Amino acid sequence: MIIVLHSQTSVKLKAATLEKIETEYSFVVEVAGKNIPRIKQGINGDVLDDYLSKWEDALSDKTMLMTPVADNSDYGFDMWQINPFTGIFSPKERWNILRGKHE
Repeated sequence: MIIVLHSQTSVKLKAATLEKIETEYSFVVEVAGKNIPRIKQGINGDVLDDYLSKWEDALSDKTMLMTPVADNSDYGFDMWQINPFTGIFSPKERWNILRGKHE
């Protein structure tokens, strides 16, 4: 049951993140760009560092940034687990997304 809820949560957040990238690309890039160095300081491992470097590279182009978010493969799942999008939604926006009230 927890896995199903987690999956539903990820689907909702990924869809909202794609919309946010589409409509507020500069803001998302600004927030993610600030988050990546902070996340890198807290990780230990070449694989995670590689994922963060890929996110960093993707910030230069809207389509490149949207691609891993929309990717439902194992690779996309792994990238999503260490995404730099913390802070792109206000607490109220996030709550509405998770409740299914996002418009």
